[in-house]
Amino acid sequence: MSFFSSKSAAEEKPLVLVVEDNELQSELITKLINDTGLYKALTAYNGYDAFEILSMHQRGFDLLSNKISCILLDWQMPKMHGEKFLKLLREKENRSPFKRHIPVVILSAYDDRERRRIAEDPDLGLASAYLQKPFSEDQLLNILKRIVYNKEAEILRELLIEQRAREAREFKEH
Repeated sequence: MSFFSSKSAAEEKPLVLVVEDNELQSELITKLINDTGLYKALTAYNGYDAFEILSMHQRGFDLLSNKISCILLDWQMPKMHGEKFLKLLREKENRSPFKRHIPVVILSAYDDRERRRIAEDPDLGLASAYLQKPFSEDQLLNILKRIVYNKEAEILRELLIEQRAREAREFKEH
């Protein structure tokens, strides 16, 4: 056991931050994630709370990547909208050359082009996935596994952008 930590790295589960203002939905998602036994879900009910949790899990005096492995972000929230949270998060991450971007999965009841465009934006969005509510438990858990364990956040991000481009082409053809 290390002098600096009371748990070995093998005992620590990857942290998933659930940012959802609806308490019931937040509880359901958190329970689903925790029940897998693969992750530890943390809950924030708005963007401000989410930044507090992120600061509690920073590494290297906030110069290194955060201990949070993935963020599940509701798009429509009071106090701080998901779009604003995501933009501020990416600005903060871009200040340090040693940080990797925390993968973000957007959870939204809306499926409009403008929100997706913002989520996919290579500078302020960089979302790895965009799940429209209601989504299936399997769909969410599959995306989490691909991001956290398979390290496919960038692949998912590219697929999301390709899918949107394909849909735009099909829309123009009709």
